Amino acid sequence: MSAALRPGPSNRFTVRRRQALTGLSALFVCANSVAQPAETSTLSDIQFCVQEQVVRPVHRSRSVASLFELCRQLLPSDEMTPVADVAADDSASPDDNDAVLLPSDELGRFFRPYKDNYIIFGRARNADGSTPFTGEELDIKFELGLAFNLFDEITNLKFLAPLGFGYSQRSWWNAAEDSSPFAEHNYNPEIFWQFNHPQQPFAARFPFIDTAGIEHQSNGLKGVDSRSWDRIYVKKEFDLTPRLSVDLKLWRVVGDETNNQDITDYLGHSETTLKFRPNERTRIRLKVSKGDAVEKYSYQLDISYRRPWVNSAFFISYYEGYGEALISYNQKMRSLRAGLYFPLDVLSR
Repeated sequence: MSAALRPGPSNRFTVRRRQALTGLSALFVCANSVAQPAETSTLSDIQFCVQEQVVRPVHRSRSVASLFELCRQLLPSDEMTPVADVAADDSASPDDNDAVLLPSDELGRFFRPYKDNYIIFGRARNADGSTPFTGEELDIKFELGLAFNLFDEITNLKFLAPLGFGYSQRSWWNAAEDSSPFAEHNYNPEIFWQFNHPQQPFAARFPFIDTAGIEHQSNGLKGVDSRSWDRIYVKKEFDLTPRLSVDLKLWRVVGDETNNQDITDYLGHSETTLKFRPNERTRIRLKVSKGDAVEKYSYQLDISYRRPWVNSAFFISYYEGYGEALISYNQKMRSLRAGLYFPLDVLSR
């Protein structure tokens, strides 16, 4: 190595600066100085495309690197910031831990974003005028979700590659109240089988099922405030047009739900999700469900909009109906909140 390329203090600073400018520092390293992003297909566009594609059942076995390349092909890329194949930067030393990155394929074997990842601020109201579980003040709601395939990279267990594990959590934080207590947590671990996994034997695939699994959801409390249920479910996504799709999830409750035996009266046995992408920066999603003994539907409308100068998407969510939180599953509520939806690279760092 020449003296000009030895990892001195200034060269280490250059490495860190280049990594920060890429926006995907845990996945890729720039080969050259980062160019100014174009209006149509910036690196932020690619990141958000990967975030959208990675949760689709058909892509769950693919690495983040392959999805990144797929999105580069899907989006206009005439002036896209050049990104080289995964390799070490010339100015990085093996002893410089800040500059050494895991290969993207290795990162892709582990956790990936699952369901939703956001933080939003707003207020909830009970339809009957009573005080909601979040109180009268503004609250903060956030959701985090991760998933991974248990045996995807184990050669002797390739037949188990479609088996996956997911975990998501929703929390409501009364940050505006005295002592800022948390009002509710909903924990949702699950294990699932992907019937459309590339390594799934063709004979074992079902054309009308993408995923089947079993999930547990609870608020982690004891006594009269305990809420939980276990479900077996199947899911299928239908692409109607390149910009419009419909997800259908059907479930059956299993086990004894001591404190909420009537939960299906309010939350039913299915959920339908309509997804629409009017342009490359905007995502619109409508979730609809209906309880077995409730006349009106419950629905949630989400809109996300991203800009290249912010490392996330602006996010607004409106909910009306039953079951936004388990603690109040039998109370009709309305809530409106806004905040930020996390892109893929936030979770990859």
